[in-house]
Amino acid sequence: MHPDSDASDPLRERLATMTADDQWVLGHAFIVVSTALLALGLRAARQAPGWSPAVRRALTVAAVAVGLYVVETVAHLAAVVDSDALAAGDAAPVAWAHVGLSAVLYPLSGWAIASLALATARGASPLRRVVAGVGLLAGVVHAASIPLMLLLPDLEASRLFPVAAIGIALWTLGTGLLGAPRTAPAGTEVPDRAPQPVT
Repeated sequence: MHPDSDASDPLRERLATMTADDQWVLGHAFIVVSTALLALGLRAARQAPGWSPAVRRALTVAAVAVGLYVVETVAHLAAVVDSDALAAGDAAPVAWAHVGLSAVLYPLSGWAIASLALATARGASPLRRVVAGVGLLAGVVHAASIPLMLLLPDLEASRLFPVAAIGIALWTLGTGLLGAPRTAPAGTEVPDRAPQPVT
């Protein structure tokens, strides 16, 4: 649903082409909603019993990082207001704010997701490791997509966006269906417990 553009064009022209597409608003509205739900889901998942302390820490970091990424998705959607300005070569503050935020928050949220996926794989069952592997790959692709697009514009890095999005969706679905382990995986940290008084 994401509009396409020619990677050989300058970034301003590509943004002008994409934001003028009728699919921009609907597609990015879905992204805003789904990212907000992911951030809330990560926060809620932290409360589930069974996660090791390492996974809980990774969940906290991921919830914060994805929560910040929600801000970028809103700016991403709002860039449509600068469509005419981009095409005319005029100032386009919202569109460029989106680019600036994405250069920081895509890597931040992507690495947070990858780190969380890696944390859930430690000491886990083979099935959980497969699901975590999907999340790890998706997080790395998400983190790299914007830097690659900005640094290597001829690479067609925009094709990485749906790969990362589908991967994160599959990882989220798989992790949700599996749920938190009933007990912390073997070899992981366990919370310190105060000694019980002898009676």
